[in-house]
Amino acid sequence: MNGRGWRQWAHLALAAAGLVAVLWAVALSANPTIWCRDQVMRPGGVCHNAEGTKIQTYEERASAAQWARPVVGVVGAGVTAFGLVLWRGERRKVAV
Repeated sequence: MNGRGWRQWAHLALAAAGLVAVLWAVALSANPTIWCRDQVMRPGGVCHNAEGTKIQTYEERASAAQWARPVVGVVGAGVTAFGLVLWRGERRKVAV
């Protein structure tokens, strides 16, 4: 495999990683499991930090997880687009 061949595969792998992030944001995180130190939380539950100085409720943690979805989706779409642009540019170099 020449020097450019592995780059094309690396660009496609980057685009695939971005696509996985988009799919996670759209489908897999729709009903997230909320964890507190290796324990699954249930509605109405609370989570204390290790020092016991901060308390988060299940609802706060679930809300934070839901707010992360669009961020991960947009970043994933950007990474996918970036990887595909790099891949296309590398293909143009090979064609010339």
